[in-house]
Amino acid sequence: MIKYQVAVIGAGPGGYEAAIRLNQFEISTVVFEKERLGGVCLNWGCIPTKTLVKSCELINEMNNAPAYGLKRQTDLFDWRDICERKNKVVEQIVGGIEFIFKKRSIPVVNSTVVSIERQETGFIVMTDKSEQYLCEKVIIATGSIPRELPGVKADEINVLTSTGALALDTLPQELVIIGGGVIGCEFASIFNTLGVQVRIVEYLPRLISAEDEEVSKRLMMALKKSGIKIDLSLGVESARTEGERVKLVLSDGSEIVTDKVLLSLGRKPKCDIRWVGEFPQSDRGFIIINDRMQTTLDDVYAIGDITGKMLLAHIASKQGLIAAEQIKARLHHEEARHSIIDYSNIPRCTFTYPEVGSVGLTESEARDRYGDIIIGRFPFTANGKAVAMNHSFGFVKTIARADSQQLVGMHIIGPQAAELIAQGSLLIGFNATAGDIERAVFAHPTLSEAIMESVEDIRALAIHKI
Repeated sequence: MIKYQVAVIGAGPGGYEAAIRLNQFEISTVVFEKERLGGVCLNWGCIPTKTLVKSCELINEMNNAPAYGLKRQTDLFDWRDICERKNKVVEQIVGGIEFIFKKRSIPVVNSTVVSIERQETGFIVMTDKSEQYLCEKVIIATGSIPRELPGVKADEINVLTSTGALALDTLPQELVIIGGGVIGCEFASIFNTLGVQVRIVEYLPRLISAEDEEVSKRLMMALKKSGIKIDLSLGVESARTEGERVKLVLSDGSEIVTDKVLLSLGRKPKCDIRWVGEFPQSDRGFIIINDRMQTTLDDVYAIGDITGKMLLAHIASKQGLIAAEQIKARLHHEEARHSIIDYSNIPRCTFTYPEVGSVGLTESEARDRYGDIIIGRFPFTANGKAVAMNHSFGFVKTIARADSQQLVGMHIIGPQAAELIAQGSLLIGFNATAGDIERAVFAHPTLSEAIMESVEDIRALAIHKI
């Protein structure tokens, strides 16, 4: 039986970063990962989709060439070439992580953990290949899988998950996306730009329902203008393959026949490990943790999607580093540096066209919590850099408490919103007030000036707003 101080089960962003940090602390660590390092995010999620997003961004620019005083070109893209680039980017990123593991001599077991048994000296970790490892501590980072819909089963041929959508050899003429959340809207933007006739069917009354309602409405306006059909407050009852087409029956009795269907209903926890004896408590499949990433079972930690604490890669990474710090402190019998994640101030990004970035409270949440609030807005149509870029659709919306003018929320829809929102995260994270913006000087001409003027607008002091 091979012995290690720590077993990390799952090598997504949380798991692999935790393993590297533990290695930096000179703590012997073994990682269990049946697929490649990087998990869903690097291999079948964040990285490949953002690679496609960039290709589509350039296609949109070239389609709008006359707006820049340039001639429009034809034959703008080849799907196979775009996919080849996507695969190369993934290989570069994942290969880089694998190289780090090799240089640091971090062992990776390409097996699935099937059971964990508590012993006096630690935990016996058993794999599907009957391998056994004895470890003092365990970090569970098994991630999540796509949610299913009763009556609609993914076969990755006609009815796809995001994984199947990224593996398409050819583009369909028509695509129906079931679910208008972040992932669904991102894929809608991608395939629409590539010339696919896209239709979103969303059960809820608006898209990206967790985001600010004003931003949600503006995104729907943009997607519709680009040619995407959107059905709200409508469910899907069943899907049946008929030849090479798929027939969907909707909750209102109507039917849609399409080439492909993409299921985009969010994700659910993935953890099929059998615990012998004690086991961590769970709620709806998510593992309960405290702010130190500890489960209810001593010496067992959980990080990432399996905890249900916002299913975002950057959350998993931060949780992994905190878990590593806690384990180091316990093994060395020292006081841990206690970093607490403020989940209310985590930036959220939607890589549609246009992009959406948000942090903190939405307008309705802020009103529920504080009662009186003040809202500052600034449109990109009044931002010089955005106009020069020909990307002036959208705005920055900043929310503050009326009593103190403390910033509690920021929402951006428009150019490079995913990059800009980091500034909002810092402002809100440091409890800044509207007046604190005067301490900073924003470069001109930049998109960031829209953030400055949105905050200034809370005090009705935005220079370039009518």
